[in-house]
Amino acid sequence: MMTSPENNDAAATDARPVHGRAALRRMLEPVSVALVGASPNAASLGGRTLANLSTFPGRLYPVNGRHAELAGRRCYPAVSDLPERPDCVVLAVPQEAVEALATECAEFGVGAIVVLASGYAEVDEAGAQAQQRLVTIARRSGMRVVGPNCVGVAHRGAGLLAAFAEFPPGPAIVGARVGLVAQSGALGLGLSQAAEGGMSISHVLTCGNSCDIDVADYVAYLAEAETCDSIALAFEGVGDADRLSRALALAASNGKPVAVCKLGTSEAGRAAARWHTNTATDVPGGWTPLLAAAGAMPVQNIEALMETAAFLAKAPRRRAAGRGVAVLSGSGGTAILAMDAAARHALATPQPGAATAARLAAAVPAFGSPRNPCDATAQATRNPESLLECADALLADPQYAALVIPWGRSQPARLMDDIDAMAARHGKAVCVVWMSQRLESATTEKAQQLPHVALFHSLDHCMAALAHLVSSPPPLAQGLRPAE
Repeated sequence: MMTSPENNDAAATDARPVHGRAALRRMLEPVSVALVGASPNAASLGGRTLANLSTFPGRLYPVNGRHAELAGRRCYPAVSDLPERPDCVVLAVPQEAVEALATECAEFGVGAIVVLASGYAEVDEAGAQAQQRLVTIARRSGMRVVGPNCVGVAHRGAGLLAAFAEFPPGPAIVGARVGLVAQSGALGLGLSQAAEGGMSISHVLTCGNSCDIDVADYVAYLAEAETCDSIALAFEGVGDADRLSRALALAASNGKPVAVCKLGTSEAGRAAARWHTNTATDVPGGWTPLLAAAGAMPVQNIEALMETAAFLAKAPRRRAAGRGVAVLSGSGGTAILAMDAAARHALATPQPGAATAARLAAAVPAFGSPRNPCDATAQATRNPESLLECADALLADPQYAALVIPWGRSQPARLMDDIDAMAARHGKAVCVVWMSQRLESATTEKAQQLPHVALFHSLDHCMAALAHLVSSPPPLAQGLRPAE
């Protein structure tokens, strides 16, 4: 019979503080990495992981006693035969081989191990006991453990892809960088594919059963990392909700916004999670108030997570004096939909001041609408200067904290650059909402890569993010520091 997360010592982490960057540096910023179970079989777990690690800029050591060389590198028979103590060791081996290898790594002075194998606390009591033995082995030496039952980790800034999953490379890391934390490896892989649409993703950190390192540790690490600007978190549960609250508050106090999607919010979902990572948890009063009180933004669904995190990375850190939202469109229909969405999220959409209204009236055709929403009509597609004048007028109006632009067709790259420059100059949030059923285009990819313009594929997701932006931030705990 499987143990419950509340009584599962292997999953619980409440006996220790939150670990930050100093504690996880050897794992996520390694100089040397070893792969136990490295294989010439490209379809195997060890073969896929070796291929992913082939571009690692540091020292890489394949470990497999059956081969003298793999991927052009000397292959070693055992971890203890390596010429140095590696910072991180990936164990791409079956579950029954993990415990002895973990012991060898701990005794050799390895900094961290990544355990890919399944068959632990998510399966049965025997698996839970095996998982607890990993914790005991690691704690004796101070070695950190990722997993078990995980796909691995990626840190693009360090050139590290210690995983068997093929996380997409994405574009060059520029502008707003999102660090992704996902308890579920497959979900993390799916979310990371936002990079293929142009989003800058700096890290993909998965933890599976979280017997040692969990999502709270990853959040604390990213809170101190210079290589990301916001955090996207998708998790099933943690052993101690207070640890996660402290990590989120640390991120908020460091100016690192966090978007969170909590999985397992229903009884059926929690039951499914117990058979996935065996970490499903609930808290008195529910997770949403706890997450919000720690300074994070809970999202409505998983589809909103990555775009909301990218928005938070791009949003101005200094809040505008106004709280209103302006809508600018070349389509009356999309303008109406935008106003409906703003109302659903209790956002103010005041009419422009007299000076703004005069500028709008001079810029739009006589059959347009120089108000909020501003309908610049389809003629704006032939006259980008008209659209830019309207955008500048609305952003200059002190009533507005943000400008929403619903678009259903591709736009010139120069127009996007000009709007991005306006957002930076006015210090206000600008959101492009892509309304086309052609889900991606040159315009969406361009918007993802701009430093100040945020892209959404849903008006509701956009307005929810803006409602968070214009609301008063919760009080933050002071003096929070992760453990060394």
